[in-house]
Amino acid sequence: MTAVVVGGGLAGLAAALELQDAGHDVTLLEARPTLGGAVQTLPEREGDPDPPPDNGQHIALGCCTEYLAFLERIGSAGSVRRQRLDLPVIGENGRVGRIRPGALALLRYRHLPAFDRVAIARVARRLRRLVPEEHDGETFAGLLRRLGQSQPAIDRFWDVFMRPALNLRSEEVSAAPALFTVQTALLAERSASDLVLPVAPLAEVHGEAAGRKLAEGGAEVRTGARAVGLEDGAVLLAGGGRVPADLVVVAVPPGESARLLGEPDPGLEESPIVSVHLLFDRPLLRFELAALLGSHAHWVFDRGRLTGTEPKRGQYLTVVSSGVPELMEVRGRELVELLVGELRQRLGPAELRWSRVSREPAATFAARPGTLPRRAGVLTGRPRVARAGAWTDTGWPATMESAVVSGRVAARRLMTD
Repeated sequence: MTAVVVGGGLAGLAAALELQDAGHDVTLLEARPTLGGAVQTLPEREGDPDPPPDNGQHIALGCCTEYLAFLERIGSAGSVRRQRLDLPVIGENGRVGRIRPGALALLRYRHLPAFDRVAIARVARRLRRLVPEEHDGETFAGLLRRLGQSQPAIDRFWDVFMRPALNLRSEEVSAAPALFTVQTALLAERSASDLVLPVAPLAEVHGEAAGRKLAEGGAEVRTGARAVGLEDGAVLLAGGGRVPADLVVVAVPPGESARLLGEPDPGLEESPIVSVHLLFDRPLLRFELAALLGSHAHWVFDRGRLTGTEPKRGQYLTVVSSGVPELMEVRGRELVELLVGELRQRLGPAELRWSRVSREPAATFAARPGTLPRRAGVLTGRPRVARAGAWTDTGWPATMESAVVSGRVAARRLMTD
């Protein structure tokens, strides 16, 4: 049968590979010039360090088993490094604490007094027994306070891990995906919280590798091809083209998905990620990655060290700020000055030699309280047409794991039906 996948992000790529592996003739349509969707390497500019920056530092966890299997399938398993969770957290005074798995490590976390650390361990045990779906009507911070957690513990422990995972502050995010993340990553077996770090540019690890595998298997991969409608047995393209299809997977963002499928927009608010890429004349960060408390720079990564391409002089850093719509309005130069100032204050003096800003206004949807019912499932109102995307009802937050899970489930459902 002929199968058409609309959307070349991780969800669409996973669906296309699943359909190809089952023996179908696959065509993948992607409106952008490159594959990978929200997981991209920025177009190279003159003066960029090597490698050029990504549109953020995307991290997976050890519990993301479908994503790891996807990397294996496309030949990119060697392009990530898996390591035990051991996250340096740098306080306002430069003091370093560490977040590691296990109750004993938690009791040694230096950024909270002893009674807060004990309370975190007690609350974590209670979180283990809760059903995430039953708490979509409240924020994670509200739930934590109700269970006896202090505000400093929320700000200085829970938000360090949860904000980058969910792309919203604990004060804003629904307790449902937060509980799922805590139970799946922090309270499961120890390896579930492992960090999975890319050691090569994101485009090379994901879109380029998956595109090659699809082409090698005989699939037609068409970039710059925007789908504008569906009809029985075909996908319609901008400019009047028509692609025959027995099976269709629509793997695009929620608003575009609703338009193609003729459905009401689910009304999922977008949540942005802002990244600033910096080359300094001397090393500032002594870790491969670290979180900063009380800073707009939520996480800082030594991109040169992570990719094995450290500059001959200085240090190549990527700063990531999650769920920060207020930073979307700050001009590039001002944003660089803001974050560089915070790094210098926290880490020491250094001269900035190069910078670049990347913004993803729709990096994820904003999983606020009450959004769970608006995450559509795989089924659509059209025969032989399935829906996919990190935003759909996969049980996971809007992550790379959710995207891959959604694509594989959509393809399997079509084949089963």
